[in-house]
Amino acid sequence: MKKGLFIFLRVIFVLLVMATIAFFGLGYYYKYQSKNAIENSLVIGNAPVIGDVSRPFSIVEFFDYRCPHCAGMSKVLSEIMQDDPSIKIILRPVVLRDAEAEKIASFVLAADAYQKGATVKLHHALMALPDIPDYAMTQAVAQNMGLDISQIEKNMDAMRPNILHNMKLVQNIGFYGVPALIIGDKGYMSRTEKPSVNEIRLMILDAKQRLGVK
Repeated sequence: MKKGLFIFLRVIFVLLVMATIAFFGLGYYYKYQSKNAIENSLVIGNAPVIGDVSRPFSIVEFFDYRCPHCAGMSKVLSEIMQDDPSIKIILRPVVLRDAEAEKIASFVLAADAYQKGATVKLHHALMALPDIPDYAMTQAVAQNMGLDISQIEKNMDAMRPNILHNMKLVQNIGFYGVPALIIGDKGYMSRTEKPSVNEIRLMILDAKQRLGVK
């Protein structure tokens, strides 16, 4: 009886050790995966950038054009950039809401293939709208800017891999929604519907000190 109990307890102990190792191993894996995704998100590649690419401090903005709170985050970042010439923003649209969001994101990204700088201008115009845009509204805004809709649409399919890449980054970083940011080298999601300007400014200051950016 005692021998059987001893064997039982020994098996339980081994299982607990294995479970502990697996738990910490998974934690390390997800932490490594998140860190790697953050680093990849900071590599500009084909991503549009607000501000001069040579600016030393990067913020990555993940957003969905159909997200009801993403325009608010965009406005906050614009306000912060006005006071800080060291910042550039890497734009990474994702699609988390509907098929309309994918069409809008593909169209906006494709605008640069038609006219250099058109993507950022169109992005600002859409984020300044009082309502959440649909694809027809996006076309109208582009047309008012003098852009050729039919020419832009020819390049939309080529933009979808970029959007899928952004969505993979969001997943691997561990974000559960948008708007979401990478500030320097750390992820940020607002805890409220209206993001705090001061909270983001403090994170920027902390990241600059940590990374040695002036």
